[in-house]
Formats: sequence, structure tokens, C-alpha cells
Amino acid sequence: MSGPRMNVSQMNGNSRRTTNINRLPPQQQQQQQQQQQQFDKHTTSQHEELIRYIHDSWSKVSQELDRSNGNTTYYNEQEPHHLKNFKPFDLQAYWGRRIVQMQSQSQHS
Repeated sequence: MSGPRMNVSQMNGNSRRTTNINRLPPQQQQQQQQQQQQFDKHTTSQHEELIRYIHDSWSKVSQELDRSNGNTTYYNEQEPHHLKNFKPFDLQAYWGRRIVQMQSQSQHS
């Protein structure tokens, strides 16, 4: 038996209702249940604790911002020199090349 589960709408304050699974066609009900089971497998107490921490921290920041009445100071970097020679890395393409390379190596072995 697991403890109470938070859903995204609870965490972000969204007031929209979650989908009533009983109103879905049987195939979608099964798909929804499988997705929930997969989510449950990957959700740990540490994950929930981290989500709670981030939510609470952001709530505090938002409240302070609301109370400051525009007196908030923002940091504006004059010259972002550390990004001067930045070249974005395409991680998806990298993994694609790596998978192809590993498959071709395993076929030659």
C-alpha cells in the first residue's frame, strides 16, 4: 500500500480537475492505468520530497515578490563573457550516433 499521491495540478496550484478514468473508453482506461503504474514505479519518496521542497521554495519566493511591491532587485550581467564561445550540444544526435556505432560494432564482433 502506498501513501497519498500528489498530481501536477496539486503541485502547481492548477484548479482544473483530473480526468475521471471511468468516463474514458475501455482502451483509454487501460492505457491511463498503465501510464499511472509506470509513473508510480518511477516516483519515489525522494522524488516527492524534492518536488515539495521546490514547490515550497518557489511559493516563498513568489510571496516575497508579491510583498515587495516592485522593490525587487534583479541582477543584470553586463557582458556574459563565459558564453562567448558557447556552441550548443545536440544530445539527441550524439546518442543517435552512439547507438548506431554500438550496433555496427556488435554486428562486426
